[in-house]
Amino acid sequence: MSDSHPPTTQDQTPLLSQDQTENFTNLEENKPLPIKTHHCRFCNHLLLATTRSLSLLPRRKDPARDAALILPLPKSTTNDDEDETDQNRGTKGVKHYSILLSTSIPDRKATLVRREDGFEKRLFLRCGRCRVVVGYFLDDVHFLGHTDDKGAGEGGGAKVVYLLPGGLVETGAMGDEDKVKAMDQEWSGWE
Repeated sequence: MSDSHPPTTQDQTPLLSQDQTENFTNLEENKPLPIKTHHCRFCNHLLLATTRSLSLLPRRKDPARDAALILPLPKSTTNDDEDETDQNRGTKGVKHYSILLSTSIPDRKATLVRREDGFEKRLFLRCGRCRVVVGYFLDDVHFLGHTDDKGAGEGGGAKVVYLLPGGLVETGAMGDEDKVKAMDQEWSGWE
């Protein structure tokens, strides 16, 4: 009978092999990032879901006076992007992801904005409910590698979206008057 049960000792070997322990550790490190949702500041319409914190995003500098937040967008929405993310997890950790929901509507035609250093061609991004501008894309003409094959105002190669300060509010801050007033102070001094 004693042969059927393994001996019990204080110094038992671990149940996981070295490879299994490393894989378990990698899984813990690669936990999915929390998704934050953002709404239109004026009508509370849901517009954006992202794993990034908007307060930590870089801003546009002068001569762009709007100090817009620069939010990187994913390169594509195909399965190739998911495969790339899985390959990067071993070296870089979890990849950030942002999605503009279909409730945000880009203008069909670009608008020229006069700046101190010239002109800028913007494709405004509006709230789908109240039509307030919450951000914009820069036209492809502003980026290297631009070709004239595309029609004007398509903005198909957008890699980032510029979000106007105070245009979006995080879901958790919607009922907090102090946070909303602080957002109002950020853009109230614009010319």
